[in-house]
Amino acid sequence: MKEEDQYDEEYDKDQVNTDLTKLIEEALSNSIINQKEYKTREELSDVVKSLVAEYLDSFIILGYDFDGGIVDIQASTNSQQKDALSTLILKYLYLKTGQTIPGMYKDDETF
Repeated sequence: MKEEDQYDEEYDKDQVNTDLTKLIEEALSNSIINQKEYKTREELSDVVKSLVAEYLDSFIILGYDFDGGIVDIQASTNSQQKDALSTLILKYLYLKTGQTIPGMYKDDETF
């Protein structure tokens, strides 16, 4: 059996989603609890980024803070990762709006 096949068999998408959900909840609750300890929004963003970076190689976090300000955090170490994240977010938006991307099946259940 190839190493790739073994990895695919061991990969549990539901468990990864559960772990990521717990991680994000922990990061958010940590930021709420410790919000006054950080002097700037950038300092708090760096802490959240480093926490998530322990589990993800590259990522984008989009959201709103409690004051209604936009929060966007992107972490990628090279141009290939940055391009892959851009493609992933486009795919996500297309799938959530019911659109199709040429070469991609509409019934893709990635999200």
